[in-house]
Amino acid sequence: MIPVISDPESLTTPATNARDETGSTFDLLADRRRRIVLRYLEESDARVSMDDLADHVALEERPGESGPVADLGDALLGTRRRVRVALRHVHVPKLDAADAVDFDPDANTVSLREPGAKLLGQLDSIDE
Repeated sequence: MIPVISDPESLTTPATNARDETGSTFDLLADRRRRIVLRYLEESDARVSMDDLADHVALEERPGESGPVADLGDALLGTRRRVRVALRHVHVPKLDAADAVDFDPDANTVSLREPGAKLLGQLDSIDE
């Protein structure tokens, strides 16, 4: 026997906005490079050039090594180029589309926006 339901709206599926928002947050924070970008921008408190950002990300990905990129020699030069291309064409535009950063492709600079700071807050609460 099929039950009779007097409220047709009860048959609709619940809104998935909260789930979609959570999914997009995890998607943004899932990649290590995007997390590095957000943390670096938070520390800088100013617009950062893509070259400086690529240098920082390349150095963060090579644990145990520090100092300017020039000190690491030609071995890091190819890595830095790959990182810069990935940041410019994948990671920074994705963060910009989510309003986490402000990306100016003409000036080749990036800065943190308020939603990006909130993402970092969520990341910090997850880390704890």
